[in-house]
Amino acid sequence: MAAQHVEIAAGGNADWSTPVRVDDSLLQASYQGIFMVRFAFADGRSHYLKMRIVGVDEMDNDGEVPSGFGALEFQDADGHRLRGRTDWYRADGADRGTWSFNSGTGKWEGASGKVEMLLNYMADDLDAELPPKGPIRFVGFIEGAGEIDAPGLSR
Repeated sequence: MAAQHVEIAAGGNADWSTPVRVDDSLLQASYQGIFMVRFAFADGRSHYLKMRIVGVDEMDNDGEVPSGFGALEFQDADGHRLRGRTDWYRADGADRGTWSFNSGTGKWEGASGKVEMLLNYMADDLDAELPPKGPIRFVGFIEGAGEIDAPGLSR
């Protein structure tokens, strides 16, 4: 199976640890999140997966996240896994990321590809001070499109 166009949409939440100040203008925090994700392929098939993400973000003194990264692990209802990485960045005033897929099990074995994502998020507590001084939960919606080659999906 050749690479196929896919549209991805996800909603969920991520918990940040207490940030550590890196310098006068930047903090860093680890995070872990859980999301429900839909992969809508160009051939009309949709796959729904649970996604777990673990990573590190940087936050400036205005509460913006200029960069971050994380490991992605998706699991479908059959227990098959898709793995990858996200690299977060800010561009044109928006939070964006590149999801790169590199391995999987079962129907996701041999999967590869890249998808450009757009992230919209807010603190669960809308009155929370940013940057936070302690742990904080964010809720978010992530969407994007790109190409994935998943040979196992055609079996």
